[in-house]
Amino acid sequence: FTELLFTELLGTDILFMRTSTRIYFRMPSHTFDSATLSAELLHQNGILISKISTALECDESEVSVALGEVLRFMYLANKNKQGMLTPSVQVDLAWHEFILCTRTYAIFCQQQFGEFIHHTPGGSKTKNQEQFLKTLNYYESTFGTPNKRYWGSVLEAAATCGKCEAF
Repeated sequence: FTELLFTELLGTDILFMRTSTRIYFRMPSHTFDSATLSAELLHQNGILISKISTALECDESEVSVALGEVLRFMYLANKNKQGMLTPSVQVDLAWHEFILCTRTYAIFCQQQFGEFIHHTPGGSKTKNQEQFLKTLNYYESTFGTPNKRYWGSVLEAAATCGKCEAF
């Protein structure tokens, strides 16, 4: 197993994790820059661009934003201590593709959150809808208004949540 080295960047608290072939960002705890993290993940794992684009039936230029929404959901799942959260269908589909890059996903989870973010399919429709509304509220209080392209609107919430959960 490759030894991991952490280096501080220019006096900031943004850290890098270096392995023999990849460098991953570690954002400080007081901020979560999903755009930077998404760009770095896509740069290091180009296969995610076509996989997410295909899964979401979207242009490859949209993939960075889609993956950023997945990372925001994962951040919420990690910070939430009151039960499960449920993503939207679009976020769930992109999350599935990220999880399939198992090594990258596992390293990213450990490095960003200090633990693996588990993906659990299932739950009743009513439970998923309640959790999805909770997720939307938590998202809004943390990041502001959710991107409608990936999260829908509150009015659509009952019909558009994913059927997977995170804890």
